[in-house]
Amino acid sequence: MNFFNDQVHTNDDIVRGTNDDATVSRLSAVNLGYINDPFVRYFVKRPTRRLPIINRGTFLRCHAINSLVSQFLNMEGPKKQIVALGAGFDTRYFNIKAGYLNNGDKQASKKLLRYFELDFPEITMRKAMMIKKHKELFHLLDDVNQVKIERGGIDFVSPDYCLIGGDLREWTECATRLVEAGLDLNSPTLFLSECVFIYLPPEDATTILKWITNTMKNTMFTLYEQIRPEDAFGQIMIRNLRNRDIELKGIYACPDLIQQENRFKDLGWQSAKAVDMNTIHDEYIDKAEILKISKLELLDELEEWRLLSAHYCVAWAFNSVDFKDAFSRIQLQQQE
Repeated sequence: MNFFNDQVHTNDDIVRGTNDDATVSRLSAVNLGYINDPFVRYFVKRPTRRLPIINRGTFLRCHAINSLVSQFLNMEGPKKQIVALGAGFDTRYFNIKAGYLNNGDKQASKKLLRYFELDFPEITMRKAMMIKKHKELFHLLDDVNQVKIERGGIDFVSPDYCLIGGDLREWTECATRLVEAGLDLNSPTLFLSECVFIYLPPEDATTILKWITNTMKNTMFTLYEQIRPEDAFGQIMIRNLRNRDIELKGIYACPDLIQQENRFKDLGWQSAKAVDMNTIHDEYIDKAEILKISKLELLDELEEWRLLSAHYCVAWAFNSVDFKDAFSRIQLQQQE
């Protein structure tokens, strides 16, 4: 595998650039009070205030996924593993360790066995350097004396956090590296894909899911990505992204909520649920929380925000031999 041959996949630099864009958006939401994440600032050189519709979307995304992650870590059973695919500069591990996950979940870190992150080597090298540079990040690791930098700085391995460089399109190699780094095939494991599968050819995403299905014993999967490419707004969204040379290679394979659920059910997973971001806003967020964020900044583009939110979804699914009942209780909670 040639890690640095950019001629092989011409849009890889653009996909990697979406990581920087998402990180800036997360910091914007933090600075305005939408979310609590004291660690994202270490990964942003030039903070930029995003539009209110972007900030509110970041809030919904973080709220939903953090809720599912928190429930997973706190469910009954042994300690848990998390595997973040295409993690970029995500800081969820550090927020778990510091007790900031899901409005101050102080217990989650005690339930974490190990946290794995997979991404392009160029990204993992940058992230590893930032972790080593900032003691606020580095000293959250379990036993810093056991930290290892491997493969010329591409991999960063500690007892409870593993940052692994690889190309998800070459999943056999990525899976081998995960297992070598200590992935337990029997422990309860949550895989995360936040706008990651959407950039992969559908067959590559299916390869990953089939490996998880056939190899892992007790698994949950959570993803966040775009949907509904064929209606009027969806076509505009696709065209605007293509004008930036961003290709959503997976969107037509799972274009709606039913297909998002079926990508798991068709492989025999025991349960799968997908909802769009409007549903999360309207049904799964406490009304007091909605009122709080509505006061942070004026949202003039309400109609545009509703359209945009209808074209993003969160899906979660599980497939378990030993903890089916516990996994079944992990849900976004509807509010009265």
